[in-house]
Amino acid sequence: MLFNSVEFAVFFPIVFFLYWFVINKNPKTQNLFLLFASYVFYGWWDWRFLILLILLSLTNYFIGIEIDKNESVKKRKIWFICALVINIGILGFFKYFNFFIDSFIDLISLTGYDLPRTGIKIILPLGISFYVFLSLSYIIDIFKKNLVANTNIVEVLLSLGFFPIILAGPIQRPSSLQLQIKKQREFNYNKAVDGLRQILWGLFVKVVIADNLAFYVDDVFSNFLNYSGSTLFLGALFYSIQIYADFSGYSDMAIGIAKLFGFDIMRNFKYPYLSRNITEFWKRWHISLTTWFRDYIFLPLSFTLSSRIEKDKILFLNKDAFIYISASLITWFLTGLWHGANYTFICWGLIHGSFLIVFHLQRKPRKTLFRKMKISNNNYFVIIFETIITLLVIMIAWVFFRSENIDQANIYLSKLFSNSLFSKPEVFSLKPLLLIVIIILLEWIQKNKEHVMQIENIKSTTIRWGIYLGLIMIILLYGGIQQEFIYFKF
Repeated sequence: MLFNSVEFAVFFPIVFFLYWFVINKNPKTQNLFLLFASYVFYGWWDWRFLILLILLSLTNYFIGIEIDKNESVKKRKIWFICALVINIGILGFFKYFNFFIDSFIDLISLTGYDLPRTGIKIILPLGISFYVFLSLSYIIDIFKKNLVANTNIVEVLLSLGFFPIILAGPIQRPSSLQLQIKKQREFNYNKAVDGLRQILWGLFVKVVIADNLAFYVDDVFSNFLNYSGSTLFLGALFYSIQIYADFSGYSDMAIGIAKLFGFDIMRNFKYPYLSRNITEFWKRWHISLTTWFRDYIFLPLSFTLSSRIEKDKILFLNKDAFIYISASLITWFLTGLWHGANYTFICWGLIHGSFLIVFHLQRKPRKTLFRKMKISNNNYFVIIFETIITLLVIMIAWVFFRSENIDQANIYLSKLFSNSLFSKPEVFSLKPLLLIVIIILLEWIQKNKEHVMQIENIKSTTIRWGIYLGLIMIILLYGGIQQEFIYFKF
């Protein structure tokens, strides 16, 4: 069920009331009830995939115990490999079966032999990429002895299936979530109020901004052959804001809902479009995924390469640069692939990975050049120039992310960067531009806050409630046609 649906509007108050006012004295009963509620929430879409979630969670629970209790390195590795095969195998089957089969057929066709296309189409379970990554982090942390396997089955299953984060994150590490699950939770009025504010803001950016922009984005990307470069530029800009408002809106609602149940979930977005460079952007965008790939892919891979490579130079690169480039490209290839079974996502990942590499390699020469030219790093024009370049690269990458295939993305960009870029747009409306100005302006004003609706410093109750009621009225009157959250398909 969707956070912005009628079903959830009925589900949530019932769960909240029972959780705090009926079974609040017993934390074990609270956990069991939350687990039941989480499974109802997930199974509402399709109960058959609820069985998959439960079986995978149980498998990781028992394998985690086996890894933890065995002192033999060999046995620990065997159980660990089993867990990796099961988790990655399930993710690969449901998410990439069709992709790999079609890619294999395309490869064979290059030899002149055409294989028949399979009629089998695997349905992708909602949130599978997220809950598989939750499971992997649980198993990896146990194997590395960063976490002791929890023998309380309810606590483990809840940490792997907590309903606010199960469909689209944030990817809260089970190790940190279980610590909160174990503790006695008491209702905190200030945390609850902050959670409600964050939910309200998340609902606003999703329903008013993302869902309204969806109409323009769908039109431009569906008819890009008929539009000029200026219109395509607006389409790419609108999509950049749409996907941010959609995904950050979900994350804000998820974090706010968790707060209402006494849980602190990690921040997932930190005003990313205010970044002046690509490294800063990825410290602000989808933080839970970025840190997951950093901790479990990039850093282990870098350490492994560092220990295996003895030469000081490889392919005209010093050892450190070679390791950084290799680890980055592999990490970002996997990051793109994680988003979906399409070459467009891989291309999107490699664009970001390549830009990160360029930024990393130019740091020292840039410092030297600035020092010789006596230019401050905080020079106003430098900041503006770097921010514009960063946002332009991000927009180009989003074109690949949104396109159906690589050819469509290439044609879209070739038409965008043509003489018609300076013509009058065929599709123009002040409404989407006004929405973009609103979200950027409010984020700039609140850039030092955890979320835009942290307005506790406003002492006037009348003004605060005026803001709340104003946002609610805007949501009710100007909300777009309901759209499924974009990241549900990942």
